[in-house]
Amino acid sequence: MVTICIPTFRRLNYLKEAVLAAQAQTVQNIEVLISDDGDSEELKRWSESAQREDPRVRYRKNEKNLGLGGNWNECVSAARGQWLVIQGDDDRLLPSFCDRLLQIAAPDSAVLFSNHFVIDADGERLEEESKEWTVRYRRNNLARGQVQDTARCVWSNSVPMTAALVRADAIKRLGIKTNLNTPEIELFARLAAEGARFDHEPAYLAEFRSHAGSSTSSGLFSEQLVRYLEPIAVPEAVEDTKREFMEPLTRSAVDRLLRAGEQTRAIEMMRSRYYPRSLTDPALLAQALAARVPLGLGTHAYLFARRLREARSNWLSRHSS
Repeated sequence: MVTICIPTFRRLNYLKEAVLAAQAQTVQNIEVLISDDGDSEELKRWSESAQREDPRVRYRKNEKNLGLGGNWNECVSAARGQWLVIQGDDDRLLPSFCDRLLQIAAPDSAVLFSNHFVIDADGERLEEESKEWTVRYRRNNLARGQVQDTARCVWSNSVPMTAALVRADAIKRLGIKTNLNTPEIELFARLAAEGARFDHEPAYLAEFRSHAGSSTSSGLFSEQLVRYLEPIAVPEAVEDTKREFMEPLTRSAVDRLLRAGEQTRAIEMMRSRYYPRSLTDPALLAQALAARVPLGLGTHAYLFARRLREARSNWLSRHSS
């Protein structure tokens, strides 16, 4: 059996689409688990009605707001299936999602994943962007079946949680980090480090909604993600791929910390072996400057330098056109 986990928070219109898409699976032995982290009475009433009408639907409500990672853990804990997918309440599975992925499962498979379409806020497919994402995340190079270089695949960020079936026992054992807004990256990295088997289906079997209200629209919680990912060991041959993923992450983390006034933590982050070094990148030079001025002044210096760069960029943009 497959559990389709749909953690939700105050987005009933999108949730309706997600649940209806889950109910349309060609595999019948499923449960659709709605885990409510909000306080919308309308959403609660609709979910309870869906539960009464379809015995495959289960609705549960958290006693308090647990955040994205906490709600994911509640979904995992309550799931009854041998396999589970954790999808966004704004995403949609295509009818053959479970069927096609289960067809490639081996007895020792831990993760089954596919390509996915990108859709906009209104649910319209973005065909060109979908193809671009497939190339950007290097799924275009993956054949059908067992992934041969799992660590490189994971550190290329090729495995989308919203288009993946994960063995329930694996995710229940490892758990979800509750202070991340992209906890799947860390989970898959730990599974890869354990030598778990990943299998890929090249077909497009899900739809990922890209819009301003998504959980990652304001950026990754990069300073926390770096702390979890840095110590995860990879084969020497994959170190370049990990570095390619980690360098912009550490750079973003320093930016977030300096803008938040956390100069000490920013300096600590700059000591990471994955923090990029450059004498020509203006943004990195501004971060280096902020780290070297007295504590308490670093944020002001950094924000001033940032505003200067933005003003220069805007001026060049206006005059080049």
